[in-house]
Amino acid sequence: MGGEWLGGTRQVLKGLTLDDVPRGVSVLAIGVFRLSRRLKSAVNHVVSGDSFVGLPTWRVLVGLSMVASASQKELVEFTRTEQPQLSRVLKTMEMRGLIAAVPDPDDLRSKIFSITASGRERYQKLLPEVARVTEAMDSALSKEEADLFLSMCERVGLACENIEKERRNLVGSPAE
Repeated sequence: MGGEWLGGTRQVLKGLTLDDVPRGVSVLAIGVFRLSRRLKSAVNHVVSGDSFVGLPTWRVLVGLSMVASASQKELVEFTRTEQPQLSRVLKTMEMRGLIAAVPDPDDLRSKIFSITASGRERYQKLLPEVARVTEAMDSALSKEEADLFLSMCERVGLACENIEKERRNLVGSPAE
């Protein structure tokens, strides 16, 4: 039926505000998820204007514009994209001529990726608009506020890592 009936009145589920988060749900997690969605959406709106480039492709182009080449494992870590999704993205990028892949001489099962002239051209074409959007985001905070925000994010991230380590120890899961 949807909704819960309390005292004859149907309670409708609506968007959570940070003031009415149920017990046991992290206010920080909800706030960060919402911010993350907004930040991704702003950049995705710019890069998705190019039919060859979406957010995961953009992240790969950014990474490969910074180095001569990178392994898939390095790109997974850099882009924070799940390995199966990144594998599909890399395959598509290679087919479209945005990146080139060669076998890894140290592990022939793996590939080393580099950006092509076409990929660099697309990256350079999109960069000014992405920079405009990200500069607007970053200017919302002063340097001191940004430093404090990043420091707090790091502390929360470390707390999450510690919780995960404790969980693995309790259930006997192998460490990653």
